[in-house]
Amino acid sequence: MPRLDLSVVVPVRDGAGTLPVLLGSLERQTLARDRYEVIVVDNGSRDGTADIAQQSGAKVISDPVPNRARARNLGAAAARGDRIAFIDADCIATPTWLAVYSQHVDSAPLLAGPVVTTTGDSPNLVERFERGWRFAQEGWVRDGWAATANLCVEPEALRAVGGFDEAYRHIAEDADFCIRAGRAGYPLRFCADAEVLHPAETDIGPTLKRFFWHGYSSAQAERRIGVGYTAWREPRPLFAGHLAAKRIGIDLSSVDPRDRLAVRLLAQAGYAMRVAGSLWWDFHGPQGSDAMSHSRSAP
Repeated sequence: MPRLDLSVVVPVRDGAGTLPVLLGSLERQTLARDRYEVIVVDNGSRDGTADIAQQSGAKVISDPVPNRARARNLGAAAARGDRIAFIDADCIATPTWLAVYSQHVDSAPLLAGPVVTTTGDSPNLVERFERGWRFAQEGWVRDGWAATANLCVEPEALRAVGGFDEAYRHIAEDADFCIRAGRAGYPLRFCADAEVLHPAETDIGPTLKRFFWHGYSSAQAERRIGVGYTAWREPRPLFAGHLAAKRIGIDLSSVDPRDRLAVRLLAQAGYAMRVAGSLWWDFHGPQGSDAMSHSRSAP
């Protein structure tokens, strides 16, 4: 079969509520439809995710094991494109997303674009808080990694480092991959015009849950590749809202004065969940030789 410019890989579990919007945005790309494919990896869904993907015309891979890294490896293994563009099922691709990547593929083996957090017309406090901290892709790229919500990768870079590390059961597999790829000679660059959108959470529960897994996975990354941090070893932000805000990436000077107290309190709550997640890793994560071994499937 002929190769394509790009293969879009979407790992998803129970994404029936958001997947149609993403797939619709992928159909509206300005890049000619015969130059890219869409691969949806159904990662053990219990809803109509697979049916929705099949009806859209996407290539569907079903895997019963809920593991984001594993899903991305399986999607990459099936890809026919010269580059692989990763995006999440709760994102929306802007119309020129793939066209921009196709124009910049020679600039670096790994490219990452902005992930813009969007809100409703009258955003509540949680949405405004999310908008202030959720994605800082350009800054992350300067640190050598990017979120796979918007990441375009040369297949050779994936093969060279053995793909995404499947020992990451929750998040941080993207940071781990980018850093290992950079160390292997496959640098990452920021592509400012390759933009995707991500709706903000509207309730505090999912936001705090994400902070917990950030704490868990950052501690895991520190143990495995020497990058990241273990939040429980840095307790001061628990007791100072301005430190918590700074630690999670919020510039309080840019926050509406009427929101600053609430944002400081939310930042402290979020940091407390990071501490809890890091403690959970230390007590319940894989330890010893198991923690240091890399279980990957090369794409």
